[in-house]
Amino acid sequence: MRFGMDFGGTNIKLAIFTGDGEMVTFDEIPTMKLIKNGNIIDGLVERVTKFTGGYSLDAGGLAVKGMVDTGKGTVEDDIGAGRLLAGKNVQKIFSDALKIPVAMDNDARSYAWGEYLFGAGKGSRVMVCMTLGTGIGCSLVHGGKPYEGTDPLSGLLGGHITIDRNGPECPCGSRGCLELYCSATALTEKIRTMHPELNSDDILPDFFKAVLEKGNPYTRLLREFQENLALGIVNVIHAYGPDTVVIGGGVMKSHEVILPDVIEIVHKRAWTFPRKSVKIAASKLGNKSAVLGAAFHYTLQ
Repeated sequence: MRFGMDFGGTNIKLAIFTGDGEMVTFDEIPTMKLIKNGNIIDGLVERVTKFTGGYSLDAGGLAVKGMVDTGKGTVEDDIGAGRLLAGKNVQKIFSDALKIPVAMDNDARSYAWGEYLFGAGKGSRVMVCMTLGTGIGCSLVHGGKPYEGTDPLSGLLGGHITIDRNGPECPCGSRGCLELYCSATALTEKIRTMHPELNSDDILPDFFKAVLEKGNPYTRLLREFQENLALGIVNVIHAYGPDTVVIGGGVMKSHEVILPDVIEIVHKRAWTFPRKSVKIAASKLGNKSAVLGAAFHYTLQ
């Protein structure tokens, strides 16, 4: 049995899998709910220990947002909830608590690894995975494992490809970054600005439903989003040379509406050699990708 945890800014996902990747049990908890006495580690360990009780575990993995040092098993920095774990050897804490080998990695790498092993990237030689969420996560799987460069963010910053040098300033310090246009956050803000009549809390599904039912004026915003996303994908294809690009995140719940035109645009714009040869697909595992990838981290194989 394998244990996996996906530590996100909003929710924490816990799961146990068989050795074949079949899910045995799953739980999801609001992140802030586990903070006790000003820290989250005690609450996490207590919840995980209770969750895994009664199962015979062989190994476990942690997917954590932020700058994760996989060698040390620590979070070096984050602009969000990852800071709750900063300065602590999280990997050792959970390995000691569960008495099993535990690996730890960034959540974007874990998401990609899950898709590579069990999802839309299965059978790929070189795979890039982009997740459209609060920002845009990105990870490359090459040579049978996630790419790791010289620093904790190497290979993860596909969301910070500049697609408009005259675009708005990004918190990263650059301008016109892809995630300012194509993250779930950016798309939601644009919908609320351009279409205030769509005012529900769950606005993304409502927008894509409106596109299908009413067409214009909603198709204009959809096309702009598709063009920008396609440009980011083309840049990633040219940079990494993948045979598969997997697109995930909550936005991709409407992949039937989004992807056909994106794929067409990508194949028109990609350089001659990769044109039409790269498979572009939506995530198969959805929000289970990162927790599954964590449980089967490549260092635990």
